[in-house]
Amino acid sequence: MTFFFRKKFSFPAERPAFAGRSPFFKWPLFLMLALLLSPFCLQAQDLDGDLDGDLDFSDLLGSQSQMIPSPQPESTSPGNWIFEGEIRPSVWYPMKSPHDLKTTNRMDLFVEKQHRNTTFAVRARADYQNINDDEGTEADIRELYLTQRWQAGRTHVSLSAGRKILYWGKGDEIRPMDRINPEDMTSFLYYDKNDRKTGIPGLFLNTVMPQGLRVEAFWSPVFVGSSLPEPDSYFSPSRMEAFRKAGGLIRNADEDWQWEADASLGLRVAFPLRHADLSLYAWKGKDPMPTLKVSRVIREIPLPTPPYVMDIPPTPTELSYFHSNALVFGTDLELTAGSFVFRAEGAWQAEGHHERVNFEKNPSLLNRFTNGLAEKQKGEFLIGMDRNDLFVRNLFVNVQYMAVLIHDHEEALEADAFTQGFSFTLKYSLLDSRISGMWRVFTWLNSQDRQHQIELSWKPARNTLFTLGAFFYDGGTEKDLFGQFREKDFSFLRVGVLF
Repeated sequence: MTFFFRKKFSFPAERPAFAGRSPFFKWPLFLMLALLLSPFCLQAQDLDGDLDGDLDFSDLLGSQSQMIPSPQPESTSPGNWIFEGEIRPSVWYPMKSPHDLKTTNRMDLFVEKQHRNTTFAVRARADYQNINDDEGTEADIRELYLTQRWQAGRTHVSLSAGRKILYWGKGDEIRPMDRINPEDMTSFLYYDKNDRKTGIPGLFLNTVMPQGLRVEAFWSPVFVGSSLPEPDSYFSPSRMEAFRKAGGLIRNADEDWQWEADASLGLRVAFPLRHADLSLYAWKGKDPMPTLKVSRVIREIPLPTPPYVMDIPPTPTELSYFHSNALVFGTDLELTAGSFVFRAEGAWQAEGHHERVNFEKNPSLLNRFTNGLAEKQKGEFLIGMDRNDLFVRNLFVNVQYMAVLIHDHEEALEADAFTQGFSFTLKYSLLDSRISGMWRVFTWLNSQDRQHQIELSWKPARNTLFTLGAFFYDGGTEKDLFGQFREKDFSFLRVGVLF
């Protein structure tokens, strides 16, 4: 969860212009449609009555691996269409008052047409959710691109034009370098990172050279920012809700779009090593995740008698969000040693990272840091280990250590100079993966700030998955990442149907 890892406070953005309104009865229709499609989809997949095969729903709709895909022509026969998707209705229940039943429903579609060395692909998403008091339906073209492939000797080249999702980094959910794509944060506590991402428009070049050297480069001339929770949304941080209730305003302070300022460039070079894979990264562009700043303060209040005004400490009355211009370098490494897989990833942000100063504790800091922020260089580091069939068959374990370093740290900053954390994921399946369970925890050690996620899944058919789960938050304060949601534990029931 990069949004988590970077420890930024996000404010609600305007919803897309195409957002519509729908009555509450839509979510049962999603559920009914999913259940009705289940037996038909099962027949369409030509399973021959064999339901024992394993199906990984996390790889839905051809989600790319974290390796650079080979631009070589696929084995798909020329002229074939690929059409697949998922319907995922879900209902979730807040564990603490008010106990209002919520729903998030999603339909994903992926269509691909290949003809010789040319491929056309579309990935679309439609959401209906009633997270706020009102309800809404949104649609999004996550990917829409045309790819042309060539072969020059032993070098394979592919060039894509359109809107495409990039998969950078090798960490599990937390990937310091995977930050280029905008994300749908309107229900970010519920969806995993790859479910939240949307493609960026531009040109994308992939090459695979002899000896396995791979180069990936892209240029995106148009900036697309992340979608954030609306005011008073269930997923809006409590700190922001308190500011609004006190009469504060939150505005969009972005400047007009400019070619030279908003174009994004990125480069990834991957080197195959013995039992390992090493990648180097560089990226320059506008950060799709916004940062908050103080845009208006008051320093005096009116009085009914002379002197008619009284000086007070600087008090923010208006906050704005903006997208900084970032320059980031990084690397990752994946190493296989027997049954163990080790991963490491690091990123250094040389420009565009802003840390919040603690003006709530010391308002006079706004005299020095007028927008409540200080620009600092920041480093992020991750190292982790995976092991499948640990001790017993089908037991998967992932452990990751995370660290964040703020260069040239000042005492005025809210964040510590060095922050440490870890994530732990435990998965177990039985009965030929018909039943599976998962427990995942993210913890920041400095503040004992934690998120727990538990899930129990049942797969009655190869294309259908029922999941019962819950999210819990503990530790930390309202200034900490998960502490903002301590009063928002929730359980959920989700149905996934592939077709």
